[in-house]
Amino acid sequence: IAPGVAKEARPTLETGNNSMIGPPPASRLSGQALPRGTPRGAVGFTLVEVLVVVAIAGILVALATVNLFPSKTQLARRDVGSVALAVEHARDSAWFGGRPAAITFSEGRLREWRYGSRTWEPNVGHDQAFDARVTALFVDGAALPTTDRLVFMPDGLGVPFSVAIEARGVAFAVEGDAAGAVTMVER
Repeated sequence: IAPGVAKEARPTLETGNNSMIGPPPASRLSGQALPRGTPRGAVGFTLVEVLVVVAIAGILVALATVNLFPSKTQLARRDVGSVALAVEHARDSAWFGGRPAAITFSEGRLREWRYGSRTWEPNVGHDQAFDARVTALFVDGAALPTTDRLVFMPDGLGVPFSVAIEARGVAFAVEGDAAGAVTMVER
């Protein structure tokens, strides 16, 4: 403090050995009481706060339920999507492997084949369970038996094809065009 400036006086309250600066807490002032029905020092949440938290929790549970329990159509789309990926893999194996490749759908399995020395050999690492039913197979517009091989040649030139599939009661098709693009279409 600068010389010649007086200190500001603050009131003090002496209570035993402790000294406090400033006024005493509101609960200690005589004549002022806590509101009726409120115990001293009560803390907690209001009903509105609790209801907001419950509403937010309900919204989060609803969002999680949609993702944890997919619909029949979503499950079917996932099953057929794995078929489309297997078709793309067989196509790519032919293009980049330099040998014809094929896939078949039989006995609940999707099998990939490679053309070896004058015979078709199973590509053992690429068999997968197939939880759907192939209802039709078309190559260049002509219907083929569903047990025939869908063959991909290494020259990169594709022939349009369509594999009609029913998965979990939902109809899909895995289609390929002459450029080699493979798409999945819901019917």
